[in-house]
Amino acid sequence: MPLRIALTLATGALGGALFAWLHLPLAWMLGAMSLTAMAGILGAPLGTNRRLRIWTVVALGIVLGGSFRPDTFANAAGWPLGLAALTLYILLLFALGYGLMIAFGRVDRATAFFAAMPGGINEMTRVAEEYRADIATVALTHAVRIYAVVFTVPLYLAYVEGHRVAATIRPAMAAHTGIVSAWVGGGDAGRALEYLVLIAGGLAGWRLAERIRLPGASFVGGLLVSGGLHLSGAVTVQIPVWGIALAQLVAGSMMGARFAGLSLHHLARVVILALVSAAIMLGTAVLLAPVFTSLTGAPRLAMLLSLVPGGFTEMGLIALSLGLDAAVVAVFHVMRVVYVIMFAPVFFRWRRRTGSVPPKPDDSRRFHRY
Repeated sequence: MPLRIALTLATGALGGALFAWLHLPLAWMLGAMSLTAMAGILGAPLGTNRRLRIWTVVALGIVLGGSFRPDTFANAAGWPLGLAALTLYILLLFALGYGLMIAFGRVDRATAFFAAMPGGINEMTRVAEEYRADIATVALTHAVRIYAVVFTVPLYLAYVEGHRVAATIRPAMAAHTGIVSAWVGGGDAGRALEYLVLIAGGLAGWRLAERIRLPGASFVGGLLVSGGLHLSGAVTVQIPVWGIALAQLVAGSMMGARFAGLSLHHLARVVILALVSAAIMLGTAVLLAPVFTSLTGAPRLAMLLSLVPGGFTEMGLIALSLGLDAAVVAVFHVMRVVYVIMFAPVFFRWRRRTGSVPPKPDDSRRFHRY
């Protein structure tokens, strides 16, 4: 397994370097994701490591929390109205995805239901198994959707809307030292202590968020603690550029390696459906972003990234690469996942009682091999 992980990271590094050489947006994440996915599908013995992935997501949460400033929440008074409207938006995305899966997916309605839910790949796969859906199709559809969204959004913003999406995120450096650094007289010792407090706080935030069962605990915990430390002025240091690039490389490599061992023959139909679904979701987000902007007062680009159902870690990174505040993006994505996790099983049971989703026979609990 260590050799598989090493090969995965080496492949990701090669892909990231290639995309950086081509000056493509978010090069280290998209390049790593693309080359590892391609190599895995072609049969390369790649592997993933859950602990490494979690540590990386914690680090990226700390990075995004470092973008919080006192003016970040200037328009927060309008967020509750936008979050209320988000429930209707999720239902719209679900209806579009469910209709697509029923019409062209050749799957039962239970599988179509959980595959069409816009968020929570791990949670939807777990709940889908409880309701006898085809969890292989559900998991693969979500994985391809996330991949397609994460890959497409920065390219759309760069080459269709003309925004400058940086290849490498360079956090803004503060003009003053933090309170923690001042305690020891500043200098290198002060900066080292700030880094120690920031990293320890991010890890503690992850554990606490996990303890209280917050969705996306590794990301949300690090984000909240880092954001609080920066907003309070306790720390002002930022994760260096090379650290952010490394975290992007690992995250992209782990995402791409999910596709290792999949059969192209069985993969094609699900991939096409997931790509069409991702295109529909992106188009819907583009159309409705101005509506949510008027509701929340947040910038249109921030709302666009908040509405596209990709991974909230990756959407937050895209926000940083555009120089946007990541707070509204993180809040809306976390709440999207919360809504889906809380209400999808309830909604499914209601539809089953009304006959919209017929019960599956006892012998239907089988898995497609991809």
